[in-house]
Amino acid sequence: MPLHHEEAPALPLDAQGILELAARSMFQLFSCVSQGMFLVDRSGRIVWVNEGYQRFLPDLGFSSVDQFVGRTVEEVIPNTQMRRVLETGQPVLIDLLTNKAGTFVVSRIPLRDEAERVIGAIGIVLFDHPETTLQPLIGKFALLQRDLDDARRELASQRSRSLAVAGDGERRAKYTFASFVGSSPAASEVKRQARRAAQSSSPRAAAGRDRHRQGAAGPCHPCRIQAAPAARS
Repeated sequence: MPLHHEEAPALPLDAQGILELAARSMFQLFSCVSQGMFLVDRSGRIVWVNEGYQRFLPDLGFSSVDQFVGRTVEEVIPNTQMRRVLETGQPVLIDLLTNKAGTFVVSRIPLRDEAERVIGAIGIVLFDHPETTLQPLIGKFALLQRDLDDARRELASQRSRSLAVAGDGERRAKYTFASFVGSSPAASEVKRQARRAAQSSSPRAAAGRDRHRQGAAGPCHPCRIQAAPAARS
C-alpha cells in the first residue's frame, strides 16, 4: 500500500497574508524569549500581560493580574514612556527603564490598523537586571572603546611628532615601535627582536650603512671581472 506524504505547509500567496503570518510569528517569538510582555490600547490602558510579565507585579505593588489590567500604564508602571509611543507612533527599540521593580532593557512598539492608525502599543522586557545579564556584552564594548581611545591618542601623538623638527636639524622617525599595533605573544616577540636589531652596532651593520650611503652619493659601477691568465704548457 503506497504511503501518502503530507504536503509541507506553504506560505500565503498574498502580501497581506504574509504580513499577518510574520506578525503572528514575531509576537509568539517575543512572548517566548522575552522576560515579559504587555499590551495597551489607544487610551493607554493595560489590556493584556503574559505570564513572564506577571512575575514583576508583586514588585510593582500588585498581588493579582486583575489589579493590574484595566488601569492606565502610568498608574501601574512608573517612568514608562508608552504614552509617547502612542502619541507619536514612533517605536523605541532599545531603552532602559528603572522603577521600584528594578532596571530593565525594554522595547516599545506601536500597533496599527489597516489604515495605519495607532490603536495600541506593545511593551517588551528584553532583559531584567542588565547590570549582570549584559555584563559580558558591556565589558566587550568597554574594551573596544578603550582600544579606540588609545588609538586616537596614539594617532594624535604621531601627528604631532611628525610635524616636530629636532633641534640638531635631523629628521625624526615618523614611526616608532609604539606605533606597531598588537599585543599578542607573536607581535610582542617581533617587536622585541626588532628592538634588538635596532640597538645592534655590529661592524657588519655599520658597513652595510656605509655602503648604502656611498651608493646613494653616486651611480653604481659594474664590477670588473678579469680572466685568470692562461696556464703555460
